[in-house]
Amino acid sequence: MKIFTQNKRKNLYTLAAVSLFSIGTLLSSCSTKETPVPESASLMVVNTSPSPATFNAYINGGKITSSGALAFGGSLAYLRLNTGENTIKFTTASSTESLITKKITLENKKIYSLFLIEKDAKLDFLVINDEVAAAPTTKALIRFINLSPDAPALDLTIKDGAALITDKTYKASSSFIEIEPKKYIFQIKDKTAAPLQAELAETEIKAGGVYTLLSIGLVNPTGLDPKITAKLIANK
Repeated sequence: MKIFTQNKRKNLYTLAAVSLFSIGTLLSSCSTKETPVPESASLMVVNTSPSPATFNAYINGGKITSSGALAFGGSLAYLRLNTGENTIKFTTASSTESLITKKITLENKKIYSLFLIEKDAKLDFLVINDEVAAAPTTKALIRFINLSPDAPALDLTIKDGAALITDKTYKASSSFIEIEPKKYIFQIKDKTAAPLQAELAETEIKAGGVYTLLSIGLVNPTGLDPKITAKLIANK
């Protein structure tokens, strides 16, 4: 997957169009005339662990990385899940032994992103609510999340322009903000000294779109670990 290419995902707000997986407690299709529609939530999974490793993901015992293990920057489109407790497990690509297993609680009609973070013994994941107050029409929405473990507080800026979102420390997420729909070159800068840390090639932001801009990778990588870069996800 190209890190500098917009991740074209299915419409965040049209949950009926999301493909359902026939595993464990993933929801099965049913006739609403015979059975009430069960409560559900949606979850996207993104690998931001700063390493060359690839990972398989499981929900309630069922493998969801059916198309192949997730490499750095890789992601899965929104899955429709039962509400309440769901057990998430990550393994290496070549094993079913758990590297990390934790339970998360999902609420009805809520939308979430799960980010695999850190590496090796510190491997963990972060769950963030993706909901917005209202879907935009003539504008677009964007937020910024700093997922670079060794980075200082970071700003999201426009090249030769103003800062959009400032002072985000590691694991901190901004709220969604409105921006004009047009082409942008986004930059990630150090909050204190303002040096450029990463830049996203010119990207078109579309009216009605909802986007997440991530800082991923390491400021000071060693070996094959990935250097800090910017990744744009289209949530809608």
